[in-house]
Amino acid sequence: MKTVIIGAGGHARVLFEILSYDRNIEVVAFVDSVIRGSDEKIMDISVLGDHSVLPKLFKSGVKGAIIGVGDNNIRKAHFEKIKNMGVELVNAIHPTAHIAHNAKMGRGVVIGTGATIATGVEIGNNVIVNTGAIIEHEDIIEDHVHIASGTVLAGRVTVKEGAFVGAGTVIKEYVTIGANATIGAGSVVLEDTSDNAVAVGAPAKVIKIKNEKERIEHE
Repeated sequence: MKTVIIGAGGHARVLFEILSYDRNIEVVAFVDSVIRGSDEKIMDISVLGDHSVLPKLFKSGVKGAIIGVGDNNIRKAHFEKIKNMGVELVNAIHPTAHIAHNAKMGRGVVIGTGATIATGVEIGNNVIVNTGAIIEHEDIIEDHVHIASGTVLAGRVTVKEGAFVGAGTVIKEYVTIGANATIGAGSVVLEDTSDNAVAVGAPAKVIKIKNEKERIEHE
């Protein structure tokens, strides 16, 4: 299936490498509003303009798309636009990832090198589970979440929509991470965090609650 990657930064390049293992997918273009010239390429694949180029691409036979942007809010906005265009949002799953046979997964999901998705896990749409992350049994990862590299989620953890969990974080079993929360890299989370919280440290402590203005400006 001919597919486009939305974005042309570091995460988009990681996606291209993951998708290169999938014989059913052919990446034909990167789509990004920031381009350095009409002939810009990434690994011999053209970088085109913004979303305005997509209708023509879809009419020409492109059937799939995936969002190659790490920031949750930007990725969510792209996802909603693409979803409304009626194109298939594909998943990018590295062949070295281990995924339990009964795990459930939405669309537009990225599972990185060496990641583990254990039994009974539920992963929503447009989620990133990055390199080497471990998602243990019966965890629930809601839409537009980013679980960064090397993170370990113990059993029955819930990460609500739009949350970001920084690299190397460990989250205790049964803990809930609130919607749009940010957990700093290397944190050890032993208790629930509220929506829009910013928590860091070992054990993690909430240092800030993002207010509505900050959240809207970030989005």
